[in-house]
Amino acid sequence: MAVASIALRLTFSSATAAFVFCAGTSSGFAQTAGSRPALTMQGGPEQSGTNVVRDPLGRPCLDVEAAARAETINPDMKDHVVSIKNNCAKLIRAKVCYAGSDHCNEVVLQAYKRVDTILGSMKGVTSFRYTITQR
Repeated sequence: MAVASIALRLTFSSATAAFVFCAGTSSGFAQTAGSRPALTMQGGPEQSGTNVVRDPLGRPCLDVEAAARAETINPDMKDHVVSIKNNCAKLIRAKVCYAGSDHCNEVVLQAYKRVDTILGSMKGVTSFRYTITQR
């Protein structure tokens, strides 16, 4: 509050107001040295032994990213999130599973859309393996 009143007394130009606004908002989002990362990115899916759906140029239709994301209430709990984007003009059905497990989520990917699915949640587990079966 004191910073804004000092800036207004000095000048009424919009450039100063924008500078004060940016300085005020950026200081609220600073991370401390002891903070943990909110996401732990994962590697690609394990090979599931099935056919990969491809576009007319032979490129895979699905882009896959996965991350372990800390929950808001309890940061020790990690959600295992798999994000799949369909880059083709056709509907694709996929099954996302933990590797070597029958714990799976089925997803339907409309043309050019993205689906995020939470495969599971575990306390303190920041890395996981998964498979994707396409149909």
